Amino acid sequence: MTRVLVAGWFSFTEVIATVGDERAAEVVADWLGDAGVDHDVAWADYLHRGVDLADVDPARYTHLVWVCGPLLHADLLAGLLDRFAAATRFAVGVSVVDAAVADRFDAVWPRDHPGSAPRPDLAIVPAREGPAVVATVFAPVQPEYGDRGRQEQVQAAVEQWIADRALGSFDVATDLLTPSGRPRRVGQVQAALARADVVVSSRLHGLVLGLGCGRPVVALDPVRGGAKVTAQAQALGWPVLLGADDVDADALDAALDRCLWPGRPVLPAWDVVARSTEDQRVALVEALGAGVGTGGQGRERWAPTGADTRSPEDHPCPLSPRSPAPPPRPTPPPSWSRRTCCSSRAAWPAPTTAGR
Repeated sequence: MTRVLVAGWFSFTEVIATVGDERAAEVVADWLGDAGVDHDVAWADYLHRGVDLADVDPARYTHLVWVCGPLLHADLLAGLLDRFAAATRFAVGVSVVDAAVADRFDAVWPRDHPGSAPRPDLAIVPAREGPAVVATVFAPVQPEYGDRGRQEQVQAAVEQWIADRALGSFDVATDLLTPSGRPRRVGQVQAALARADVVVSSRLHGLVLGLGCGRPVVALDPVRGGAKVTAQAQALGWPVLLGADDVDADALDAALDRCLWPGRPVLPAWDVVARSTEDQRVALVEALGAGVGTGGQGRERWAPTGADTRSPEDHPCPLSPRSPAPPPRPTPPPSWSRRTCCSSRAAWPAPTTAGR
């Protein structure tokens, strides 16, 4: 009975392989599974899965299939081939660097070999199902909140959750100057956020810009008791918000599911958002025309009539793992696209009052 061990540079704890190696191994494992071939995949200890190459018994396997990477003289590879000397040994998707090493295999299907036409790397095979992609926008430590701040703890919880759930992710910075001293424009940030399935943000402007680009946002207030992120979520009527003490894997799972609810993605209340910004424009223009606020007096007079004057601590948390999720919003209009970044108000989805 055929039994295969799939191995590669990704099998050695001493080697830090790449995601390309991992994808190639997945492809070969899928091929074997589809063909009904019994097999195991040997993964390095730090990947916490599969079998441990150091512990496997070569006598249990009829075949060794080496996947991806270079075939070259290395003690790790030579030792593996010595251990599996009684097995039939194949190599697939490899670069032949040392012909003498390749000769130790019974058959080799290289991706590149001197004197032969190259083949596509196995990682090109499309994934059958990929994870959601999240854009993360993290707030730095904010001294103004004193011991209420939990920015580092919130960021660590999110990063661990992303790793545990194997989500696609990329971090988006919002500073106007990059670490290398080059300017960063808001359009660059909007373009990046628009390409995520969901934005996860502990920064106020990560929440605002994400929603402005038509992305659902998991808003995280990194300040105990709530602060400006909570206040802004309420101003926008945005329900997917977690307080600093509520950010854990279960709560993040529930929030992500809420944002990706099949057929009913969470959307901003565009009618409220548009009305709110228009009120601010009118109030500012009228105040300037009337001379309101001159001389440094009456700062509170800039607040539009009827504005919510409660402190952030008074705002209820719209979504908490301790309370039931709000009812789903109506299905968005057909023109709304998860892959469309709205670059101007004219391009925003048509406002609707349904469900408000």
